[in-house]
Amino acid sequence: MGTLVTRWLVVPLLVLSLGLLLISNLLLQTRWCRGWLEGKLERRSRFDWTVASLSWTPWTGIQLRDITVRPRGRDRYLASRVLCRADIDTGIYWSPLLRGKVVLREVCFRRAELAIPLELLALLPEEETVPQKGPRIARRVPESEGAKRVPGVKPDGKNEARPRVTAPANKEVIIPRPFRVIIERCKVELYSSRDQGKSGLVLRGLRADLPLQGENSSGWIQCDGFDFGGHDIGGSWRGQVEWRSPVLVMPPTEFLWESLPIRVEGSLKMVGSPRFLVTMEVADGPVRMSRLPMVSWSQVSLEAESVRMQGNLGGALTSLGSWRGSLFIKASRLALTGAGKEKQVGFEEGRLKAGMRNGSFQVLDARLHSEELSFLGNGVLVPDGRLRGVIRVVADQDNASVITRFANGAMWTGGWTRSWLSPLETPDRYYRDLELKGTVNGAVMNAGRHGENLEVSKAWKQMVSFVRNEERETGQVVAPVLENQSLSP
Repeated sequence: MGTLVTRWLVVPLLVLSLGLLLISNLLLQTRWCRGWLEGKLERRSRFDWTVASLSWTPWTGIQLRDITVRPRGRDRYLASRVLCRADIDTGIYWSPLLRGKVVLREVCFRRAELAIPLELLALLPEEETVPQKGPRIARRVPESEGAKRVPGVKPDGKNEARPRVTAPANKEVIIPRPFRVIIERCKVELYSSRDQGKSGLVLRGLRADLPLQGENSSGWIQCDGFDFGGHDIGGSWRGQVEWRSPVLVMPPTEFLWESLPIRVEGSLKMVGSPRFLVTMEVADGPVRMSRLPMVSWSQVSLEAESVRMQGNLGGALTSLGSWRGSLFIKASRLALTGAGKEKQVGFEEGRLKAGMRNGSFQVLDARLHSEELSFLGNGVLVPDGRLRGVIRVVADQDNASVITRFANGAMWTGGWTRSWLSPLETPDRYYRDLELKGTVNGAVMNAGRHGENLEVSKAWKQMVSFVRNEERETGQVVAPVLENQSLSP
């Protein structure tokens, strides 16, 4: 009899629960519920949110589908594309919800695409510094006239019992509930709106499992590589991370970038405004790269007797103006080798010194030097995406003739010219100053025979076409490929 009653109770309760779940999800799909959630998100983030679908289950949490995020107000004119598209699952702790408090257990990005304009990054607020208050100074009360009181003795002459000093009781440390961010598939892109939304720097295939709260635990982060201006520049890597409250740490990890071993270490401090620090290092030693980034279609390889690199970048995560960094690369005895293993171009020394301050990236000194051919340059990239720089090419007579043939063949000059370089005061030396200006993906350089400007992206395509034609006709890699490498130091 008891079993029968239990069955009669369980079945209606299950039906009622499923009915309530169905009705609640139908209500969440209404425009009113989605608008209420969009309003809360907009007040917290100061962006315009659109949520196409909203649902929940007790076992999977809350699902938000086809989320679209756009800048609002005047900032919307700085983004030529949608800021973010994503599908997000959020897991919550149900017991705090019964008390009216929402506590997140995890946030999972099933799919996410971020397209961040550099012009919007430039408007990020500066890091706020809270002035430190000094110790409170007690106001001195003037002593009354008459006999001074002796500590420990009452005015009537009796000894005063001193209060017993006891150590404060140890307060129990409350550890927050665990919280994780899971990224299953994400693409992050930086671009300039001045370039009509053309592709800039892209981080492909970002995946991660990051613990950001609770007891000590471990996770991982992985990336498929980078693109720049639509060209694959490699850089796939995977690293482990450790949560040591309140800091997320990536221990020293080594990965290969086109056969170049790079040691990376980082941390993210989750207190107040999150602060990060990343360091990179290449130990001094010989290097051989079987292919060059951005010219992977070519059969050119690079060898160096010695390469050393040191770099770091840190600051408040949400304040571009607080970022500080430096980069130093030094190489000696560099040689470019073609498909037939014949030596094409050699340099005695290569050096790059750069830094980042107040959101601006500066190339202070970039050079490749040899007695026959040298490239010297410097430049600056400001937070809103504008850049300016100059590259000086210095060559002897033989290399000047080859470079002129290359400039004519790639149609950089806008017409045939006898010499693309001008003579220096030094005997048998020729030079040309290539001035770069514009934006990240819309830069131009004065490559014409009379100094006319040519888009760098167009010059790159014409260079690729010319080099491939030369390879098909001669079966050898033309020497001046290196010149185009230095166009983007």
